[in-house]
Amino acid sequence: MLPEVSLLRSGLMAVLGAGVLLYGSSTVQAADLPELTIYTENDPPYVTVDEQGQVGGLTKPRLQRFLQSIGYSARDIKVQPWVRAYKEAMSQPNVLIYPIAKTPEREARLTYLYRLYDASVYFYRLSERTDIRVNNLASAKKYRVCAVRGDYRAEYLQSQRFGRIDLAPDSTANLKKFLAGRCDLAILTEIGIHSKLAQLNEKPERVSIAYPLLELDSNLYIAINSSSKPETIKLLKKRAAALD
Repeated sequence: MLPEVSLLRSGLMAVLGAGVLLYGSSTVQAADLPELTIYTENDPPYVTVDEQGQVGGLTKPRLQRFLQSIGYSARDIKVQPWVRAYKEAMSQPNVLIYPIAKTPEREARLTYLYRLYDASVYFYRLSERTDIRVNNLASAKKYRVCAVRGDYRAEYLQSQRFGRIDLAPDSTANLKKFLAGRCDLAILTEIGIHSKLAQLNEKPERVSIAYPLLELDSNLYIAINSSSKPETIKLLKKRAAALD
C-alpha cells in the first residue's frame, strides 16, 4: 500500500471513530434521561420560527449548547401558544419550557436549569404622552398598563397589586393595543419592544422609556417542572453547570 493511501485510510478511520464516539456519547446522554417535552412560543426576537418550522432567535446559541449536552436538538422543541405551554410546564413532570423569567410563583413549581439571555425591563409610554410621569413603582399604579396574560411581567404587576392591567394573549397583540392608546404604559424589554415595532413597521421614536423596572429580575432561562424525578433534575442541572 502506498504511504499516501495508508495515511488517508488512517485519517478516515480516525474521523469515523470520532463520529462513533460522538454519536455514542449523545445516545448515552439521552438514555440517561426520561422522555422530555420541550415547549416554547414564537416570540421574536427571543424565539423565532421560520416558514420551515426552524427555531431560532436570541436564545438559540445558549439553548443549543444546553440541548446538545442532554442529547436533544431544536427538532425536539414544540412551539405552542404561551398559555398552553406554561400550563403544561406548571402541571406536568418532565416538561421543560423556555424562555422563562423567575417569579416566586414559578419557582414554587419550576426548577430553573440554565440562563439563556440577559434582559432588562422598562415601563414605556407613547412619546406623545408627555403627561405621563413615573418616578417609582407606586406612581405607575395610577396608570393602565398593557401586559401579556401569563407573562412574568403581568404576574409581577399582579403581585404588586396593580389594579389596572390590560391583558393581551400575546406580545404582538399587546403592543398593538399599546400603540392604539388602549393603555398608558407597556411593560417590555428594550430589545423586545424595538423588535416588535420593526415587525409592525412602526418607528422606534413612537415610544419612550417612562421608568426602568430595576426591581424585576428579567433574565430568561430554561426550566423544568419540579415534580420531575429528583435524579432527572439533578442530571439536567449537572449538565447545565458544566457549560459555564
